[in-house]
Amino acid sequence: MLSFLTYIIVGLIGLMMGTVYKRSFSNVEMLRISPYKIARLFSIMVLVGAIICGYLSYKAVAAFTAQDAMPDDKAQIFQDYQSMLVYFLNLGFILMMVFSNLHSFASKKISWFFYLQTFGIYAAFAVIDNFFLQDTFFHFKKMNQLWQGEFSFANILGYFSLVISAALTVFNAYMTYWGLMK
Repeated sequence: MLSFLTYIIVGLIGLMMGTVYKRSFSNVEMLRISPYKIARLFSIMVLVGAIICGYLSYKAVAAFTAQDAMPDDKAQIFQDYQSMLVYFLNLGFILMMVFSNLHSFASKKISWFFYLQTFGIYAAFAVIDNFFLQDTFFHFKKMNQLWQGEFSFANILGYFSLVISAALTVFNAYMTYWGLMK
């Protein structure tokens, strides 16, 4: 549900920023934002976000090795860390997309490197979450008789997540391009 809301927000951000660039270019031009400052903030944000998401991924897997906990408790600890990972991943996707759009605006051309990096970071942790962490959790639940079904839909959701995030990245780049063209 959180990812769905994130996709709506990112789509609206692209629509809004493209429209602002197209219609209010002279007013926003007064800010004179330096592309180097935006690039530096983007790099810091990517580094901090990757460290946080990597740590949460590690802690989610480490939840299964807790010695004193029952399987239900281990599952709950895993879900807590996995939920935090999804939250920070989606928040990071929104922020990176905004900064990619801002860098393109400040440099007056589409900054494909920033859009590709935004998609790459999001895709890397979406793959870790939907394919590795969820698969590990599925097998853990089956081994401990906590799973009632026979199939996990996490991989299907992972593919949809990758396709939608790629489409939104291209949409944001296109809207920024449309906004920059007079």
